[in-house]
Amino acid sequence: MVSLALPTPHKKKTDGVQLRAATIGTMYNYALKLGLSPKRAISEVYDLPLVEAEGERAQPSRKYERWIEQARKTINPETGRPYLQPYISELHAPRLWPIGRGHPLEPRRAQPAIPEPVREGRYAGRVLTLRVSRTAPPDWAVQEARERGSRMIGPDLVIEGSWSNGEESPPLPVLRGVSPGETPRRVQSLVKELEGRYPGAKVTATVSAQAMGQPPRAG
Repeated sequence: MVSLALPTPHKKKTDGVQLRAATIGTMYNYALKLGLSPKRAISEVYDLPLVEAEGERAQPSRKYERWIEQARKTINPETGRPYLQPYISELHAPRLWPIGRGHPLEPRRAQPAIPEPVREGRYAGRVLTLRVSRTAPPDWAVQEARERGSRMIGPDLVIEGSWSNGEESPPLPVLRGVSPGETPRRVQSLVKELEGRYPGAKVTATVSAQAMGQPPRAG
């Protein structure tokens, strides 16, 4: 789902290295967060060869290695840092698939999954669940896009929340002008902000396919 919202790294285009670095950096970090092997996940999503031998580490393609190198060297103008940080085993070593075992994209030699942190503070034991959707685009914009043979998505993200104890949700912002590619990063930033605002609380977010720029499923 995330890859559909990002430019494909395969095609040559203006600013191709910059766009490819942004895409690969996002996909790499998202795979790690899910407990997947970035090497396996990126190779699978972008149809890159991955050679595996019994008892040996999987060997990625030269294209994968070139993409990773570009992501580690290309500077993100918004942050002044590379799109993909240098590898640090303590932070970037693959972890086990968090919802089960045996997933084909799970790393073969994963470290144990990171245990749930001990949460302390006024809101300890409570969970704030966020649901992220996207505003509808104006009707005129939808019509113009349809006439061009393309599709228009809404510009902003709407956040709804609910506490696990049934208490009324706090006021949550509308995230203005967020592209699908920026959506995971902006939502993760909001999660961290809310965890700081409510010490001890666990904040989770569910991002709809529609928020990622995909058409809603027919009902």
